[in-house]
Amino acid sequence: MRSIWSGHVIFGSIFIPVRMYAASGSLHVPFHQVHKEDCGRVRYKKVCEKDGEELSPDEIGKAYIIAGECIQFTNEEIDALKPAATRTMEIQGFCNYDDIPVIALNRSYYLGTQSPARGGVGQSFQLLREVMVKRDKVAVVKWVARSNEYIGVLQPYHDGFLIKQLLYHEQVRSPDEMGIIEAQVKDDLVDKGAKIVDSMSFQFNWEEYTETYTQQVKELIEKKALGEPIEIPEFKPPEVKSLEAELEKMLATLEE
Repeated sequence: MRSIWSGHVIFGSIFIPVRMYAASGSLHVPFHQVHKEDCGRVRYKKVCEKDGEELSPDEIGKAYIIAGECIQFTNEEIDALKPAATRTMEIQGFCNYDDIPVIALNRSYYLGTQSPARGGVGQSFQLLREVMVKRDKVAVVKWVARSNEYIGVLQPYHDGFLIKQLLYHEQVRSPDEMGIIEAQVKDDLVDKGAKIVDSMSFQFNWEEYTETYTQQVKELIEKKALGEPIEIPEFKPPEVKSLEAELEKMLATLEE
């Protein structure tokens, strides 16, 4: 597994060399944009809006526009804006995992030791891990990658660590923005619905769940390749005229 970031976790005055790895991968089938007439791939060109010229990667730079003035920066200059932060992950402190709002949880990453050839030291890594296990705490960390500063929660996981990137508070939209139709529900309907919930309650086992949509897409692609027709089913949700009648119907099914 190829690492996507390497640096040091700062635990007080201890610098722990680490490598970060993506903890997940894509299962999706990639569809390409093509020209309908000859099936040629559609490519996106990077073109200068002033002269209309297509640009190569070495002709493209980064800039910040202030009052119409274009101030250009090299990659080295951008890295120099936070030179230490781009190579370190600083522990802000420790807390209980339950203190982390669920809505803030974002992408997952693994954190392993740096290789011995690059100065990796396993003892400091294991020290932090065992201390956190002993105190049953997670660490709130900050790091910089690709000119962005991230915040995350670091927790012991298997032989190493798991990092859950967190959204910043200002990134999360207010739930007040949701459109909600207010309605009153009778207590007896809630009680009947609760019985159905009880009957559907189980011990969740994550490993039992597999992604099936991608396999269905692959089967459709295979049918298309063999020249077989693809049926497009009509989706029409059933009309519910009476909640009470539907609940009674479900409860009767459970009693059979």
